[in-house]
Amino acid sequence: AKAYYRCMGKTVGVVSQPDSILRAKEKGLVASGKIDIIFASFPEYTIEQLFDFSHKTRVLAMFRHPVDRLVSKFYYLQMATWEKTYKEEWRDISVLEWAQYINGDNNHMVKKLAGKLQNITATEIDLNFAKKTIKNRFVVGLVDDMAESMRRFDVIMGINDETKFYKSCNREYFGGGKKKTNSNAHPYIGAERYTYQLLAEKNDLDVQLYNYVLELYEEQKEVIDFFANTSSAAIAPV
Repeated sequence: AKAYYRCMGKTVGVVSQPDSILRAKEKGLVASGKIDIIFASFPEYTIEQLFDFSHKTRVLAMFRHPVDRLVSKFYYLQMATWEKTYKEEWRDISVLEWAQYINGDNNHMVKKLAGKLQNITATEIDLNFAKKTIKNRFVVGLVDDMAESMRRFDVIMGINDETKFYKSCNREYFGGGKKKTNSNAHPYIGAERYTYQLLAEKNDLDVQLYNYVLELYEEQKEVIDFFANTSSAAIAPV
């Protein structure tokens, strides 16, 4: 996504860790007006530190079902030799064994949005806080509906999808169809499988959060479409 928005002529900032967020604050990154979009691993902390009443923001976030995310993580990290978190040893175990005895990455999104470390147990209070944050701050997208999600993000970013510039970037990074360019093919784990049910049980708060995102995704369509229709004439080609 970073490369895509750079291709679109947007100035991109990355503040992946708390220390880089604080450095960005000290340098007045947002107040400078030189940044169009910021990629952050700690969204709530980033909002708290970099934005205020005079410098407001909206978070664009792509969501995936937590079980699908974990299954993909299992297969990806056992072959991604270029990643710091590469796990060659996972090649010798099944996804069920991994889910039962190894995986500790549970309720990841709720913890992230509640500002909790991953080794701390998430609670219903954290879930409610995460829901409130998403409701108030986020324009949500779905990995399972990539084309429509990216269309909504483009509307919010003021990107005119009729320009040659846009079409060129779209072809380069999404093959013309807004498909994931970094997807990793792996065996499908259906909801009827015990592995799926086990991961869903261990990530029950994230599953609840994802179901809430699905509801919000439907609600936001009307608002974004209205914005697109009323502001399209004012959007300058990028």
